[in-house]
Amino acid sequence: MKMPRIKTLQNVPIPDLAHICRVLCLILLAVAALFSEKALAANDPAQMSRLYQQYMNEPSKQLYQRGNDFLQKGRLDEAMVCFTIVGNRYDVGMTKDEKRICAYALNNAGGIAQLRFSFSSAFGYFQKAMEVADEPIYQSYNNIAGIYLFFNDYGTAKRYLNQAFDISMKQKDWGSLTNSLQNIMYLNWCLDSVAESKNCIDRYMQLKTIPHDSLYLGAVMLSKGMMALMKGRNAEAIDYFRQYIENKDAKMAVKNVDANSAHLYIASTYIRMREYDHALRFLKQAEQEAQREEITDLLIKVYQYQEKCYRLMGDRQQEHQAKYKQMSLKDSINTADEFGKIKNIEFFHEVDKYEKQVVKLNEEKNARSVIAIVCGIGLLAVACLLIFAVRQNRKLWESNKDLYRKNDELVRQADIEKELRTSFSKRVKAYEEEITSLKQTADQTTNPQNNQTDNLPNDQATNPQTTKRTTSQTTNPRLSDDQRASLLEKIYQQMDDVSFICQQDLTIERLAHAIGSNEKYVSQAINESMNKNFNTLLNEYRIREICKRLTDFQHYGNMTNETIAEGVGFKSRSHFIRTFKMVTGLTPSQYQKIAKSEGSGTES
Repeated sequence: MKMPRIKTLQNVPIPDLAHICRVLCLILLAVAALFSEKALAANDPAQMSRLYQQYMNEPSKQLYQRGNDFLQKGRLDEAMVCFTIVGNRYDVGMTKDEKRICAYALNNAGGIAQLRFSFSSAFGYFQKAMEVADEPIYQSYNNIAGIYLFFNDYGTAKRYLNQAFDISMKQKDWGSLTNSLQNIMYLNWCLDSVAESKNCIDRYMQLKTIPHDSLYLGAVMLSKGMMALMKGRNAEAIDYFRQYIENKDAKMAVKNVDANSAHLYIASTYIRMREYDHALRFLKQAEQEAQREEITDLLIKVYQYQEKCYRLMGDRQQEHQAKYKQMSLKDSINTADEFGKIKNIEFFHEVDKYEKQVVKLNEEKNARSVIAIVCGIGLLAVACLLIFAVRQNRKLWESNKDLYRKNDELVRQADIEKELRTSFSKRVKAYEEEITSLKQTADQTTNPQNNQTDNLPNDQATNPQTTKRTTSQTTNPRLSDDQRASLLEKIYQQMDDVSFICQQDLTIERLAHAIGSNEKYVSQAINESMNKNFNTLLNEYRIREICKRLTDFQHYGNMTNETIAEGVGFKSRSHFIRTFKMVTGLTPSQYQKIAKSEGSGTES
């Protein structure tokens, strides 16, 4: 029995891969019955078990290479065992390279099953190879297309071939790409729709990085021949096909695989040109090469064109003879059950794929539902927080408005007290001046001589009373109630002077000097009467003045809060804001904003 070459499992055109299977089907029909779908690689289960035990512990990469070596030597049993062990080791947690080795092993196992006419098992291996690889591999698509081409399912074969072409283009696998293009051109030629190859031919010819080796040059010759056929230039097409056949380098590159198809291309073109003698000569060459290469499908094609040629020539006897050869060859291949199994495998594979997609979609739907629920809860929580924040903000706004009203009332009350103190001081001063005047008049009337003594300013030697008071103040630092009241009145009068409190670096010493008193007495009067120190008192006076200016939009509306504060004596912005909030309970901006909303500002 003649064993198929290793090229049938890798980058070989479909006219060889598919047709070799059919020829082997004729030669090994009796032997094929000995194989079952569950024991593809060997007739002896004991032998299979021994091989599994021998190789099962070998590393995958080394075992895959061993399988390729067995394949090269035609030892299909050992090769099948090696590839099956490697393929069955697939796990989703593998690295990308490990998965790729498993995919190639499954693909080669499918090729061996295909050589042994178990097409359904081969199809299953190829499908599994496509599933386990992270990136699609050209060989599996190409081999599945070969199976469908074997059963004349050209539509499905074309779909897989186009996918193989796109994969090779994307991965820049130039050998696979050239092989895919040749297979596509052959398939479209079989369908008598050569023009459908134009898109792939254009894409192939536009590549700039593909190496221009013998394989590429051969593909270019075939492509140009097909393009000439599309345009109806039959003689030009025949010339390109002849160049391809006569080009030894191109033929060696593909090992005569497509040279057989090229004879058919020429014969069919001569039939179009009604040059039947030339057509029959090339058909005879194609028949001889197909028989020598054992390419059954190509041989069937040859008989179809011989039948057509003899029919057009009117040679009924030769026509019937060619048809008889064709039908006999077809009848010798009983593969209807296998094709049914393949369709079932594909159907269940598609069902399983759709089920996985449905499961994935359901998982995504459930995930989206959970996300939607979480988002809904989150939005509800945010809405509740916003409602709470709005309510709290309203409460805070109302509370701030109450604080503003109280501070505004305090400012107004301070202004009223200031006016009252000013009015009272004026009256007291008028009374004192009147009393002093009356007293001086009375003294002059009763004792003119004492006038001179009384007029001595602050002479303690001649004024025992003044001496006594000064001595008393020096020895007793505590203020009497009358002294404290008098001192407080002076303090209030001085602090009511806006220009005075707005001075930078104002101290208690300057206040005491301004009212003609002692620093200790001023501090004592403020602390005991007001329960606060001088700095607190000064800040309160300044903040009251700032409150007035913040609401006086006519005169101070164009000034910033910091400018207003600086004009009242604050040197630091942070100190000003901190002091303002401590005194009023509000920030300057809040105070001014509420003043505008309340309409309490001075507009004119």
